Amino acid sequence: ALAISCQPQESVDVLCTTSIMADAAKHLLPEEVKVEALMHSNIDPHSYKPVESDVAKLSNARIILYNGLHLEGKMVAILEKLGSEKPVYAMSSALQPYDLIEVGPNTYDPHIWFDLQLWNRCVGELADFLMIQFPKHRQTIKQNAMDYFSELVLAHDQMIRAFSKTPDSVRAMVTAHDAFSYFGHAYGIEVHGLQGISTAAEFGIKDMNTSAQFILDHHLTTIFAETSVNPKSIQALQEAVGQKGGQVTIGTPLYSDALGPQGTPEATLLGAFQHNTNAILKSFE
Repeated sequence: ALAISCQPQESVDVLCTTSIMADAAKHLLPEEVKVEALMHSNIDPHSYKPVESDVAKLSNARIILYNGLHLEGKMVAILEKLGSEKPVYAMSSALQPYDLIEVGPNTYDPHIWFDLQLWNRCVGELADFLMIQFPKHRQTIKQNAMDYFSELVLAHDQMIRAFSKTPDSVRAMVTAHDAFSYFGHAYGIEVHGLQGISTAAEFGIKDMNTSAQFILDHHLTTIFAETSVNPKSIQALQEAVGQKGGQVTIGTPLYSDALGPQGTPEATLLGAFQHNTNAILKSFE
């Protein structure tokens, strides 16, 4: 038993920064290829700072997948260094600047998975990358990619049909941080985030007042916290609306930068999408 406990930590074939990246890889690869996420459910990648054990996992992994576009803000230097030692792949590398939502000079919104058409392209490019890395599984990856492509297309069409039943005048939502812009663009919803695209960004009285006025102007009855973001900011916004004479409830938390716990439907991207869609549609009633 002592000999076993002293064995070095088992290396991972594919280590992904977030649960969202891991979900894509698991859809493409056969079960015998070990895929893990560095950050588990409810972890905010914007402010995540890797500890010593994380660095060891990254060093031992055969391949590393990450989102890019500074989603993993505090890991950029580590990922760049490891890129000179082993295959390190950014999902966002499949897209061009004109595909992205620009939020500043040469700065883009990283939440690309919220447009399922964009994400489908990212998954397709990932499949090409993985076929090179795992040539003996080439046919399995190719078939899995085709199957998942069909699932994503179907889900995208279902989203459009679901939201098209709601009048344009009520299609607006407020969330804890600006993670849903691609979602809003793809499915015709005006989205306002209390914080910017990164939860590391500070928000002040002006942001709070602007958000409260947006809620009143759009006659919103519900605002949304997020599972990976501290709910205190949304609770403060609820109070700010009350101070302006309005009233708003806090809805079921949405999945934004992390998926749900393993073993739940929300542990997959499409499951989390369905959860979010149900909550948002309910807020429009």
